[in-house]
Amino acid sequence: MKDIYLKFGNPAIKGESADKDHKDWIEINSWNHTITQPRSAMSGTAGGATTERCEHADMAFSKDLDVVSPLLYQHASGGTTFDEVTVDFMRSDGEGNRVKYLEIKMKYVIISSVNPSVVGEGLPTEQFSLKYAAVQWKYTQQQVGGGAGGNAQGAWSLTKNDKTYAV
Repeated sequence: MKDIYLKFGNPAIKGESADKDHKDWIEINSWNHTITQPRSAMSGTAGGATTERCEHADMAFSKDLDVVSPLLYQHASGGTTFDEVTVDFMRSDGEGNRVKYLEIKMKYVIISSVNPSVVGEGLPTEQFSLKYAAVQWKYTQQQVGGGAGGNAQGAWSLTKNDKTYAV
């Protein structure tokens, strides 16, 4: 089982999560993100074929319609810049304890799109996307016997075009 939670920094947007570690965060149903490295049309077989900056698509999420929805619409309309957004990915280990296995942090974030919808007889949901200036990923391994193990971390600054979490 997975649980995904999202928190907007300054200005804060309070969600409806009652989770003890994520109180007032936004509960997320799904997540999608694409990073591409353009390839030069003039590349050879020796490698080194990239000549451009990497491309980070908007980070996309889906969630149920809730108390956050009107604020997403408002901040998307106004182009509000959030200082930081954090996304936590949680799952249960072999002993039933919750482990944060992925944490994503983004700096200087805007809500680039919001798309509410109702499909068939289902409940209203919405998809929203975020653009950012810098991103950091931290993955924590889950030990076989339970609990967290070691971790791996990466980052990218779109403003500096380097592997830092800085703008």
